[in-house]
Amino acid sequence: MKVADKNREARVVATISMATNIALALAKGVVGMLTGSTAVLADAVHSASDIFGTVIVLVGLRVSASPPDETHHYGHAKLESVAAKIVALVLIGTAVGLSLTALAALRTGQADAPGRLAIGVMVASMIAKDCIYRYVQKESRRLESTALQAEAYNHRGDAGASFAALCGVVGAYLGYPILDPLAGLLVAALIAHMGVRLYVQSIRELIDEAPREHVLAHIKQVALDTRGVVCVTEVKARTVGSGVLVDLKICVNRFLSVEQGHNIATLAKRHILEQVTAVENVLVHVNPCHHVRSLDELPECSDCSDHAALAESVSIDSGI
Repeated sequence: MKVADKNREARVVATISMATNIALALAKGVVGMLTGSTAVLADAVHSASDIFGTVIVLVGLRVSASPPDETHHYGHAKLESVAAKIVALVLIGTAVGLSLTALAALRTGQADAPGRLAIGVMVASMIAKDCIYRYVQKESRRLESTALQAEAYNHRGDAGASFAALCGVVGAYLGYPILDPLAGLLVAALIAHMGVRLYVQSIRELIDEAPREHVLAHIKQVALDTRGVVCVTEVKARTVGSGVLVDLKICVNRFLSVEQGHNIATLAKRHILEQVTAVENVLVHVNPCHHVRSLDELPECSDCSDHAALAESVSIDSGI
């Protein structure tokens, strides 16, 4: 599945996620005001902040799917990582806000005792958040989307927040109001941890971190299996959004024509794009293999790297 298709499906998932957040925020807001529960109101504000995060994800996904233009020759895929980074900051900010609220409650020692309606809405919120988390997490892995992964982490934090709020509401209902702010601090720490983790992941993508080793090995093997490729001297790749860009150096028979070498490179690129689904584009550099002694010879080229470097230096020195 290519980036355009992944992006379209990811936007559908994000829209479902946002609709869930809107419904939960409204329900908890109304119940919080009716029952006077600080915990329920705080969780409603938390869900409302998630709507903002989901809007950022949707905008990031839409813009990242835009084709290359005059000022962005390599497209806009990195904006998906930027969207994930912003969501991470929203998570961290939410955690700080919840921590301050909980600490204030601990200092004053004041807490309201909510009714059964507050307990019911928090149970429903916790179940809904857990279900939407599992759905978005599954889709983020299938679509290899960092932005959706950010959204899934957000829902997971929300499920934990709802559970902690539920514990606080039940504790206050049973006569132990101190459980409410303590649970809030625990949830804030969990949300902050997720935000930092997601922020680090988005930074890795923005600084062109290479994909996992097995992906690089797969790319190299597909190139080696291409007819006419004697060996692969270098494989470089970088993650851009949900896709991978590859720079590849191969050696071919040095007695082949330029056109024949180009055809081999085109075939290797086509095979990689077909067989390694995460790859979006491949730039292939062709070097002559100096182990070859004749046009018909196809040796096992065990170490072409020195010869490839020599060929490149000769080309540079010759002004080619």
